[in-house]
Amino acid sequence: MSRLKLFTVFVVAGYLIGLLATLFVPVYVAFLLPAGLSFLALIFFKPKHPMQGAKPFAEPIAPSQASTPLPSSPQDSLTKDPIWGPVLEYIGVLEDMMISEGQKDNLDNEIVEKTLSLLTRLQRVIPQLQELNDGNINHNIHRLVFKDLNGAVNPFLKLSGEAKRQNRRLLLSGLKDINSKISFYVESIEHRDLIDLQTKIDLIHERYNVQN
Repeated sequence: MSRLKLFTVFVVAGYLIGLLATLFVPVYVAFLLPAGLSFLALIFFKPKHPMQGAKPFAEPIAPSQASTPLPSSPQDSLTKDPIWGPVLEYIGVLEDMMISEGQKDNLDNEIVEKTLSLLTRLQRVIPQLQELNDGNINHNIHRLVFKDLNGAVNPFLKLSGEAKRQNRRLLLSGLKDINSKISFYVESIEHRDLIDLQTKIDLIHERYNVQN
């Protein structure tokens, strides 16, 4: 029988003895008997090792190794680039402005859609331009964004509602012209890529002929 059960038996027995003792001794004396038996049982059945059976403290968990910093994404590389970072930042500002003006019904859907489409196209081309790293093209794209695009969009946004309606065709024409210039640079990139591929093919062909 466990210590707890024996202790309970002693306590219950003490109270029963106390009840019977009231027949022979004064009540206050009779109730001292169960209290005394309970005290003796508590001393007798007190566990020698209070912590026995308790789960040991968990060992401290070693601090995890510092996580290796993730490699920066191409977008992070572009935003930190001294040449293309400002361009991307300006494109982002223009995007926010066009979306905001469109939501306020200050611009019609055609202007918003064509401007955002042009900005998205620029964002897709810029990583290729960074990889190409042609100083002349870099200069021309900077000029295209900060002079041509800014000169077409920014003044238009400052016009009143009626003036915007009167000059919307002028803005759309400017956007079309900028889009054509972007197409020219994209074709230049594709042409250079084609030349690089052709050069690699020629080198592989020469090696194959030498080995044979």
